[in-house]
Amino acid sequence: MVKLSMRVCVCRPGGEEEWVDSSELVPGDCLVLPQEGGLMPCDAALVTGECMVNESSLTGESIPVLKTALPEGLGPYCAETHRRHTLFCGTLILQARAYVGPHVLAVVTRTGMSQEVPLNEIVIRALDLVTVVVPPALPAAMTVCTLYAQSRLRRQGIFCIHPLRINLGGKLQLVCFDKVGPQVGLAQGSGTATGTPARPPHPRYSLSSTHRMPGPV
Repeated sequence: MVKLSMRVCVCRPGGEEEWVDSSELVPGDCLVLPQEGGLMPCDAALVTGECMVNESSLTGESIPVLKTALPEGLGPYCAETHRRHTLFCGTLILQARAYVGPHVLAVVTRTGMSQEVPLNEIVIRALDLVTVVVPPALPAAMTVCTLYAQSRLRRQGIFCIHPLRINLGGKLQLVCFDKVGPQVGLAQGSGTATGTPARPPHPRYSLSSTHRMPGPV
């Protein structure tokens, strides 16, 4: 309403016309639309005459739209249902033509401070900004984090040939190996077992196919 602040003509119940600032409009005021057109400062329902309106700022369509007066006995008014009879805020009236009486009249339905937008819709539209910003930036951020983690591991003497597995490795609490030779270096002969056993070894016996016990093995 601050951006669209302008002087508009309002028809009062007594029949007199009054020029007021558009910021003072309230739902129920009867606007007198100039025949040469102009910018709509609020949402209004057309009650007399017809208007040629440019709604490109609202819908993106460059073709003007014809708005006609609300017919009698149409039932409860709804801006979404009766779009053909509704002038929306911010649209440009190219021409207004009166058929009954000297003026083209429209009743204010919603102003800038009374848009009746539910809170959940406001939250959803705010979250849309997050969905627009996050997808392009997220892959780059994940790549930088992975490279930084890989450099930290390299400084600790840990070399990773699959950087994409670093994030998964950070969540591991237990690792099981099917063979320990490569881990302790016994396969290359770099390590040997030393010391004496805590207990004397017990002889182990094996049973051959003839069910004889050949002795210790």
